[in-house]
Amino acid sequence: MAGARIIVLRPQPGATATAQALRAAGHDPLVTPLFVIEQVAWSPADPSAYDALLVGSANVFRHGGPALADLKDLPVYAVGGKTARMALDLGFRVRGQGHGGLAALLPMLVEDGHLHILRLAGEDRVDLPDSRLAIDTRIVYRSRALPMPPALADALANPCVVLLHSARAASHFAALVDSAGLDRGRISLALFAPALVDAAGSGWAAVRVAASADDRALLDVADALCQHGAPNHQPET
Repeated sequence: MAGARIIVLRPQPGATATAQALRAAGHDPLVTPLFVIEQVAWSPADPSAYDALLVGSANVFRHGGPALADLKDLPVYAVGGKTARMALDLGFRVRGQGHGGLAALLPMLVEDGHLHILRLAGEDRVDLPDSRLAIDTRIVYRSRALPMPPALADALANPCVVLLHSARAASHFAALVDSAGLDRGRISLALFAPALVDAAGSGWAAVRVAASADDRALLDVADALCQHGAPNHQPET
């Protein structure tokens, strides 16, 4: 896949951030988001009923709206650095920051004595394992899937490397490729996490998984695929 073009499908504003990083590394990515993030009307929560907020995406703070204001006295446990920074920018107090998914934050919440948790999330969210925590969930945003634009279909007809950040994106992209009658064998996938492998399915030119769940690791995978390719259908972590 040497010389293959990298394609960024994630929603904005993440798509622009990823594209900027790719351009800084010498690539000329095609940016065609296949999802748009929308606010969902949600009922304000009584902050006195909870010990802390559990937040799995910066989109919670981008799209949560005025109802977030009443929750600022609750400490935030954020899935990663971007989410934590967004919380701080809006005046929240970040008590914990995870690395590797929301499940990693659950023991931290228990250790800190925060047992009644309000989880602010998107409509498409991961299930959490059983724990001692009592977790209520409010859906504050959704990710709406978009059809394939003509420019993307044209790019996918040639050897390329596609970045995928979520299982839903992987399954939606695979369905679009098949519906358009495109050849999976011309397309290599750089996947954000191992959970995306099954969602993407088989038949791709190459599949590689980032060594860790962060954008820098994903860009390293994409760069390697562009330069050297990878064994067909052999996911790597």
